[in-house]
Amino acid sequence: MPSSDKWKYFERLIAAIHRAADEGADVRWDDQINGRQFDVTIRFKRGLYNYLTVVECKNQGAAVPVKEVEAFVTKAADAHADRAVIASTSSFQSGAQAVAQRHNITLIHLTDSSDVDFSVFGAKVVDTIDALHIQSVELEYTDGERKILPEESHKQTYYVKQIRLRCGSEQATLDEIIEGQSSKMVGGEIGVYATHTVELPLDTVVTGPDDGEIPLKPIERLHIRAGLKKATVLDGPIKVDPYLFVPDVKVQDVATGKEEIYRQNRLRLGVNNRFVPGQFYENPQLAMHYFCQGIQGDLAHLFLIESFQHGQLIQVEFLQETKYSESYVPVTDKATIERLQRRLQVIKGHSLA
Repeated sequence: MPSSDKWKYFERLIAAIHRAADEGADVRWDDQINGRQFDVTIRFKRGLYNYLTVVECKNQGAAVPVKEVEAFVTKAADAHADRAVIASTSSFQSGAQAVAQRHNITLIHLTDSSDVDFSVFGAKVVDTIDALHIQSVELEYTDGERKILPEESHKQTYYVKQIRLRCGSEQATLDEIIEGQSSKMVGGEIGVYATHTVELPLDTVVTGPDDGEIPLKPIERLHIRAGLKKATVLDGPIKVDPYLFVPDVKVQDVATGKEEIYRQNRLRLGVNNRFVPGQFYENPQLAMHYFCQGIQGDLAHLFLIESFQHGQLIQVEFLQETKYSESYVPVTDKATIERLQRRLQVIKGHSLA
């Protein structure tokens, strides 16, 4: 998932799906009932009566065990919930399904759909080809330190284009070095990856970018993990970074097998969010990070701090109507906040110049 906190992202995704399914409901993320925490709660009124649904989110690799379903039965009963739901990215043990059925617990399984809404950008699929995929790049310095570049495609593209290596009077970007080695990486079966080590000339030094993220010092070699994968060729009027194409979400009711598809790029993940001056935010679907400088009436003064597109870092200062605050999610990861603070100081320095 495209967020710095995958657990919270999944919980917010579940909340956003329930809000999209019933616009009239009061959907809350990270709610408290009688002193007990619930990942998502949904309150709504039908006729003369009020109803409460509580949701437990399981973002894990292993199948959800019986004991976790049994524990949630008790927790939901303590909250006097009318309906209880467990949402999971993995499967459920058969015994867990039996317990859920006996206690009227709904189990839903979430997966990425194979569908992607390319039409949002006016694009369409015209071909499928075999393409070289660089899965990871690691820099090994002469002092023994190793730096792995971000594996997210938009960030990786930025760094391989911006990292500069100099040896004497010769200089090249990391992208140019990888391109020169690409012929050695092509071959083999689709989906099979191998690590290729590139020895660099003696006295090679990393000289950029000077953003505080990449150590600028002598480097000894590169480790590039690459392989072939199927790539989709698109045609459209706008050149769009592929990272902006977010797969749809498939929601399956485990008991009935019924499936629903939700357009992830249309879901508002910042459930109950409001802009707060001094807070960093992200738009998880677009993998963009922001800072709220202040509020002016119904307008929020924002800085777009990070948006990696086509190997460039896009940064903008702008005003956004506060009614769109639920499209933004507060950043809580300490390392991410420290990185964003460094970038923010550079932006503010330029805006004051």
